Amino acid sequence: MKISTFNAKTKKKKFVNAEEINAFKAAYGKPLAKKDYVRHAAIPGLVAGVFSFLLLYIWWLSLILGCIGALYGLKVLMPKIIKRAYERDSFRERNKFVNNMTSLLANDSQTLLTSLGRASDRSQGELREDLKILIASLMGADQEQVIQAFKQLSNKYREDIIFDQYLEQLETCVIEGRTNLDTLKDIKSYHNEIKEKKDDYERKKEGHLKDMKMLCGVIVVFVLAITFSFSFDTYITAFAKHPIGWITGGIYMTLMFFFFKSFTTYLFDDSIMEVKT
Repeated sequence: MKISTFNAKTKKKKFVNAEEINAFKAAYGKPLAKKDYVRHAAIPGLVAGVFSFLLLYIWWLSLILGCIGALYGLKVLMPKIIKRAYERDSFRERNKFVNNMTSLLANDSQTLLTSLGRASDRSQGELREDLKILIASLMGADQEQVIQAFKQLSNKYREDIIFDQYLEQLETCVIEGRTNLDTLKDIKSYHNEIKEKKDDYERKKEGHLKDMKMLCGVIVVFVLAITFSFSFDTYITAFAKHPIGWITGGIYMTLMFFFFKSFTTYLFDDSIMEVKT
């Protein structure tokens, strides 16, 4: 299944199926393997199971929560992680193409189709395939066919407004038979600025993710400190095996879940970097 055929559907659905996830994964990397499923299920499953066990020491409850955590990792976190990686790699490839194409067009001895072919050879993954299709469509094409060929490509990447403008300029170059290099350079510079902002935003999020991991470690240490400060037996009888402990632990785990859910929503929300028309 092509990514362009279901990309709009995934925005309306809470969950995506394995075929859709695999298409994102394979676009700029290897298809999904068993280890991917295990990793994305094991980490949240272990976190939920181990944390609940350290809090209440009820093995069957920890097992249930561990399974819920694993399911959450597979159904919610894994699609978001893979789609985010796809969008990051896709944007970087488009940025690389814009820079390579502009540099090649600066050479007067290179025709636009020759430059397009060389730029596509330097590209990778899904974009490389799309560019090869574009080049094949442009061979011997009339004006209407040229417009349709570029329209098909720009529709796929329409969320990248700057890249779409770059394609419009290339379309004009093909139709008019001349290259407006200054305009292409301006668009390239703007696309590079967007990339720098995205990279900076990504670094900030990675920093917050490290802080989140550190916070989880602090919480575990805090729970263990309370457990053994009154002796383990006292903690079990007065808290873990007592209704007050069940209520308190339930409220605490619920708050932690909503805190984690809020954090992941922030982590995977890149709308702040979208370029509006």
